[in-house]
Amino acid sequence: MDRLTPIFERFAPKVQVQFADRLCGELVVDTPESVGYIHWLKCGRVTVHSQAVGQLTIEQPSVIFVPGSTAHRLESADGAELVCAQFEFGQRYNNPLTLLKPEIIVVPIADVPEIAIVHGLLMDEAFSERCGKSLAASQLLQYFLLILFRYLIKTNAVAVGPLKALGDDKILRAVTAMHREPGHGWTLELLAETASMSRATFARRFRDLMGKTALDYLTDWRLTVAQSQLAQGVPIKSVAADVGYSSTAVLTRIFTQRVGMGPRQWALANETAEAA
Repeated sequence: MDRLTPIFERFAPKVQVQFADRLCGELVVDTPESVGYIHWLKCGRVTVHSQAVGQLTIEQPSVIFVPGSTAHRLESADGAELVCAQFEFGQRYNNPLTLLKPEIIVVPIADVPEIAIVHGLLMDEAFSERCGKSLAASQLLQYFLLILFRYLIKTNAVAVGPLKALGDDKILRAVTAMHREPGHGWTLELLAETASMSRATFARRFRDLMGKTALDYLTDWRLTVAQSQLAQGVPIKSVAADVGYSSTAVLTRIFTQRVGMGPRQWALANETAEAA
């Protein structure tokens, strides 16, 4: 079963390379923007500082993956060669693939053959003088994100949350069904049936893996989809129907409870950012 396509179809990642050079000193990343970061260490030694993970020193070619807007600082005294990029992947809408713990993940290149292939191509482009090298590097990093999430699911690298649930042969059926059809009239019984499990076993297993109940996760996902549609200018009535709510009043009530403001107010606050 394709675990990732339903989310990637909703939120196509946009990656922009910001730095490809030797780092002598420090690079501070402390922005309120709802984005993530990819730091790709080609060679040398770099230390990552962040309240989220403390201090990490990396001395082999690795990817430093920051899925959300976690403040951090990179430091190198010996001129480590780095490619640093910023990426948008629905962080503003709480795309579940960006809500990971730990907040900074380090993956050695040598551990993942698929990433090693991208590494060779990326370094060749990023440190070249070819026309279009930034575009080529950005597209390689988009592909890298897909490979990375496959790896994190396969290796159970995340202790709890969507990636953990998507690694379970039965629970993933229910999670993927919710991702594909947020507007379906899902109940706990229907989700358990989709997973080929009893209601009680499914409810317990889902919560253990996801860290929340199935119906709480469904609500979160529906609001994630709703926010992405509202930011694109989709009428609230159409959004409500598409994500499974019987009226705009129901959507407004749940949206306000979870987000802290009504959908119309949220849409006005975010339409400028979406257009940009």
